[in-house]
Amino acid sequence: MLPRAAIFDLDGTLIDSAASHAASWRVLAAELGLTLPADWFLHTFGRANRDIIPEMLGGAVPDAEIQRLSDRKEALYRELAAETLQPFPGALELLAALQREGWGLAIGSSTPRANLAFALPLLGLDQYIQTTVGMEDVSRHKPEPDTFLACAADLEVAPERCLVFEDAPAGILAAVRGGMHGIAVTTHHPAERFGEATAIRDGLWSISAADCAGWLGD
Repeated sequence: MLPRAAIFDLDGTLIDSAASHAASWRVLAAELGLTLPADWFLHTFGRANRDIIPEMLGGAVPDAEIQRLSDRKEALYRELAAETLQPFPGALELLAALQREGWGLAIGSSTPRANLAFALPLLGLDQYIQTTVGMEDVSRHKPEPDTFLACAADLEVAPERCLVFEDAPAGILAAVRGGMHGIAVTTHHPAERFGEATAIRDGLWSISAADCAGWLGD
C-alpha cells in the first residue's frame, strides 16, 4: 500500500481553543483603544495574524508592528489558555488509531510555532504528531495550499494520499488547491460552507481509521 497521511489543523479541529483566542483578540484590541465587531472572531478564525492585524487596524501596517502585535496577541492567548485548553472529543483516539495503522501524522496550522510548542506537550499530542508546519514556515497561508504541501513533503507522502482535517472553509479550500482530500468538521461553521470537502462530520469523535482509509479508496 502506498504511504498515506492525515494532516490536522490545530485550533478548532484538534483543540478547543476558540474562547481563549477570541478573548486574546479582545484584550489586544482594548489595549489599542479598539472595539471589535461581535462576529470578528468567526470572520478571522483560521487566518494568519499578518493578514488579520491590518484588517483590524483598517489599513497597511509596517511589518515590525505586525510582528509586535502578533507576538502580544499570542502571548495573551497562551496565558489565557494555560488552564483551560482541551483536545476535542475523539481527537486523541483518532490520532492513536491512525498511528496504529501506520499513517503519517502532521499538524498544518496558521498559528505561530510558539503556540504549537505550547499546546502539543500540554495535551499529549506530541506522542502522535511526526511533523508540524506553523505560521512562520510558509510565506502564503490558507486558503493557499503551502502549509499542507509542506506537511506532505516532510512526511514524504504524495498530496493525493493525504487527508486534511479542517474546521474552516479556507482550510478546506487550501486542501483542495493542494490536490488533497479535505475532511470538514463543523466546529465553527455550518456544513453548507464546505461544498468542496470530501466529507463533512460533526467532529473527530465520529471518524474512524476505517473511514479515513475509505476516503482514500484503500
